[in-house]
Amino acid sequence: MPRKSILTAKERAGLLSHPTDEPLLIEHWTLHPEDLILVNTRRKAETRFALALQLCSLRYPGRLIAAGDTIPAEAVQFLAEQLATRPDVLLDACKRAATRSEHLDVLRRAYGFQEMTQPHRAELLNWVRGMAIASPKARPLVFSLAEEMRRRRIIIPGVTVLERLVAQALHQAESHLYEGVHGSLTDLAIGALDALVSDKPVHGRQHQISWLREPPGPQGSRAMIAIIQRLDRIREIDITPKTSELIGMERRINLAAEGKRLTAQNYRQMNAPRRYTTLAATVFELGLDLTDQAINMFEALIARSVRRAHRRREERAQEEALNSQDAMAFLRDLAVVLVDAHDTGRPLDPAITTFTTWDEIRRIVGSIKPTRRFSAENNLLVELRAEYAAIRRYASPFLAAFQFKASAGYQGLVEALLELSQRWHRRPGRMTEADWVARFLPLVPSRARQQIMTVDGGFDHKMIEIHFLLELKARLASGDVTVVGSRAYQTIETYLLPRGQFELIQKAGTLPIAVNPDFWDYIAARKAELETALQAAAKHLADNRGDTRIGAKGLRVPAVFTEESEQAVAFAGLLSRHMPTVRLTDLLMDVDRMTGFTETFEHLQTGRPCADKRALFTALIAEATNLGLSKMAQASPGRTRRQLQQTAIWHFREDTFALALAKLIEAQHGDAFATVFGSPTISSSDGQHIFLGAAAENAGEVNAHYGRDPIIKLYTAISGRYAPYHTRVMAATASEALHVLDALLETPTGQAVTRHHVDGGGVNDLVFATCHLLGYAFNPRIPNLDGRCLYGFRPAKDYGVLHGVMGDRLDASQIAPYWDDILHMMTSLRTRTVSSSLLLKRLSSAPKRQGLSNAIRLLGRIERTLFTLQWINDKDLRKQTTAELNKGEARNALVRAVNLHRLGRFRDRSQENLSIRASALNLVVTAIIYWNSVHMGRAVAALRDRGQHVSDEWLSTLSPLGWEHINLTGDYIWEDEPGLDDEGFRPIPFLP
Repeated sequence: MPRKSILTAKERAGLLSHPTDEPLLIEHWTLHPEDLILVNTRRKAETRFALALQLCSLRYPGRLIAAGDTIPAEAVQFLAEQLATRPDVLLDACKRAATRSEHLDVLRRAYGFQEMTQPHRAELLNWVRGMAIASPKARPLVFSLAEEMRRRRIIIPGVTVLERLVAQALHQAESHLYEGVHGSLTDLAIGALDALVSDKPVHGRQHQISWLREPPGPQGSRAMIAIIQRLDRIREIDITPKTSELIGMERRINLAAEGKRLTAQNYRQMNAPRRYTTLAATVFELGLDLTDQAINMFEALIARSVRRAHRRREERAQEEALNSQDAMAFLRDLAVVLVDAHDTGRPLDPAITTFTTWDEIRRIVGSIKPTRRFSAENNLLVELRAEYAAIRRYASPFLAAFQFKASAGYQGLVEALLELSQRWHRRPGRMTEADWVARFLPLVPSRARQQIMTVDGGFDHKMIEIHFLLELKARLASGDVTVVGSRAYQTIETYLLPRGQFELIQKAGTLPIAVNPDFWDYIAARKAELETALQAAAKHLADNRGDTRIGAKGLRVPAVFTEESEQAVAFAGLLSRHMPTVRLTDLLMDVDRMTGFTETFEHLQTGRPCADKRALFTALIAEATNLGLSKMAQASPGRTRRQLQQTAIWHFREDTFALALAKLIEAQHGDAFATVFGSPTISSSDGQHIFLGAAAENAGEVNAHYGRDPIIKLYTAISGRYAPYHTRVMAATASEALHVLDALLETPTGQAVTRHHVDGGGVNDLVFATCHLLGYAFNPRIPNLDGRCLYGFRPAKDYGVLHGVMGDRLDASQIAPYWDDILHMMTSLRTRTVSSSLLLKRLSSAPKRQGLSNAIRLLGRIERTLFTLQWINDKDLRKQTTAELNKGEARNALVRAVNLHRLGRFRDRSQENLSIRASALNLVVTAIIYWNSVHMGRAVAALRDRGQHVSDEWLSTLSPLGWEHINLTGDYIWEDEPGLDDEGFRPIPFLP
């Protein structure tokens, strides 16, 4: 039977509740002139009120007012004002059932309201079924059905009726879809899909479907070949675009998410239509995933080869420097001998042979290398030549496996790589090595040609091949070269809001940007502000005012430090001693009682919240503390690994964690005491490195700044009230600047932020420009200004003492041709059509002088200069920025405390599992922060009640990040009856 319960208790109550918000009241409860004419046909004020009230209720929320209903005071007041009567007449308005029945008859005749009959039910079922084929999400369908019934003026009988109707429609739509997909598959495709889940395992140990879902192994040619082998197997199944379109993108993604969690036995237990549809969706999505995995691995392997070449070049340079020092010392001593022989009149030859031999002199002279800019020894391509064999081992299968497409200007690159692949695989009709070099050498820039020229004046084909592979990596990142069958490597235009939709928004004058859409008006205003700021700064520095100076390396700004008084520190210690002690298990139960965040962890198949909350909490703690499900099962009485695994598989997803986190963030921002910490409209973000262990090392990279072990980074945004509202796993060597805007644009909390702070790693011109255009005040901490330039629209000499720190002159004519494209991108970001990290990666990977990316960089230079001038002149700004970033750094300590098992090293092999672990960790940390905020507020109130003086200044220095009172590990048991006080909270302990 189809499921019947779809909405949560809160959603059920809200769906048919009367409005209280003014916008809803104005939209639905405003009485029009014809309404007032009908209402005024009643003689008594209370009957007029009752008739108007019933009319408004039928319009929204679309139901009859029943006996015992409580009408919100806001709705009563809104209606009374329109009727020019007192709100208290409602007391007698709906007492008589006969009056309510009479009013319903009047409204039926006048407006056509109807009760739901069987024909209506059949029509609505057909309507919902059409919607359900396109979208499989039950909850939105219930709300859409309610809205459709209001439009048709069919009286809604109750939420349960809607849920049953939607459940039936979904069931019928799914059955219809499964049958259609099954019928579209060829016999060959059906046989191939059956083989994926057959009883005969491959490699003697696993089914084909499990083999296809394996995460990539250690980076290298073997892993590349393994990915391509799995991709070839998927291509053999031949899921056609027609089948994919028949399933639909949204449903395909949902089915694939389910299919990736099912075992071969689960598949075999399904009926045939559902089995084949789920397998087809899963296989299609796996094909996209494997394609992106192969491209990611190619980029990572090329980057690794480049790092090795850099390291060898540095080692060679160090060796040459040492040899040069030895040679110079030798030549200096030889010169002393020669000078002495000359001054004393001795023959030079005997003097030289007494000191050394001519062979030694020849050896020393030969060891001295010329220091030309493009000398072969200092050339990266020459160093990469030593990597040629390793590069070819993974590049050869990669080039052969994919079809590349190029934008204008890069067709030659794709042709060169296609011919290269033909030569490597010795295919018929391939070009000879000489012909290949002759044809594609002109594509190599003249500067690079000097580096790959051989001694005899020819060109090294291996270095040319490496050059094209390096260029392929760069163009894949910029989107100038795309890959057929990839999800992440397409042109920028693919991800943006369709041009037609953008133009409609533009013509309506409703672009969701924070600046004047007219370019010349906008740039004139920014130019005037920039010129004023530069001239003021120049005068300020010339007069030696303030603490900023211009030194040999540029602008010098002294560091600022935040300070706490001794009384504030002492009070923080006192408050810590008055916090209730609690186990982590019980803390999560407390937070769930206060927020209900576990309701968001819905089952992937049924859509229902987890019935066994303790199993959910246990699995959540296992992920967050890095203990793992097996160890947690052993440490938790009555729990098995299978129970926890099933809970995690079906309830832990990125979307469920995001919804749960949103509930906790809303609670933290709404907590009365949390206001002392800061504003929710201010936030900051920073990265925290996490070391990887065991098999997970293959999923990370080495960042020399953190040592030689593989790591990932967790890039987290935290609000001014210590609410970590967004976290994302990023590569160890990736730029943090690419992820700054993700948190601001992809979460409700981020969209409410007005000022955002980052550390130095999150700064670049693209971020400055994008934040400004979207209305965010971007305030990074600039640790030093050495080598940083300011920019203006006039020559550097016009800016007085600043002329030495001025960069290239800004030119508005380089921005104007791309202004419309920039507005298109900003609109796409604001409407969440495209991920900001993806867009910024494309722009940052484009050639520096490429038109569009260069235009955005120039806009960013305006904003960077304005902020830098503000930074050097405003000590309070520097203090505020440091204070906000300190919140994130302090949170990192709590993260390390929670993530304590296995030396704090993540051991998950796949990116998906790493993301789930990071989300679980952030959710538990957020729960601790909220629990601490609530109980800190209660402790402060209790202290004040006991006569303790508590200064507001002391409160402003507090943070809810302490964990001394929380038992984080070793005791995973649950209270049957929590020890709560009369208000439902943990009692505050008071010391004598």
